Amino acid sequence: MTTPPGVGSREVMVLYSGPRTAFDAHHAALETLGDPVHLGEDPGLAALYDSALLGLMWSTMTGWLHGTALVGAEGTPATAFTPVAIRWLATVNSFLTRYASQVDAGHYPGDDATIDVQIAAIGHLLHAAADRGLDNALPELLKSTMERARAAGHGSSSFAGVIEVLRAEVTA
Repeated sequence: MTTPPGVGSREVMVLYSGPRTAFDAHHAALETLGDPVHLGEDPGLAALYDSALLGLMWSTMTGWLHGTALVGAEGTPATAFTPVAIRWLATVNSFLTRYASQVDAGHYPGDDATIDVQIAAIGHLLHAAADRGLDNALPELLKSTMERARAAGHGSSSFAGVIEVLRAEVTA
């Protein structure tokens, strides 16, 4: 999970799947490439995780670029915005941790900001960005996905309830 210059760094995950015995037998050699992470016996899991993690990276980085363009339209440099954005990601991390158990349980208590609240909040982002002439394709897509979740009956759910419409696309 890196570009070529990161290979060999212990901070970088290298994903593996397949027989645990093979992973364990070659663990020391695999550590020279980065931090080896065994995901399970299914040989396809590493490739699946790779795709899922790249989607997370691209979504996160595009969101950061949109935010950087938004504050940049008012003269704030990316180097000033980025430390605040990184600090915010620690809070986002806590949401992911909390929502993981909700996703696994298929139960999304709206005890924090519901999807309805998120739809209202993203309206502020859309307005601020439009006022500054920014491309709003990403936040429009996010809003549309949230609106589909609301239409499916998840408006009072936590944001994790959005997964129900994402899953529906797979099974449709």
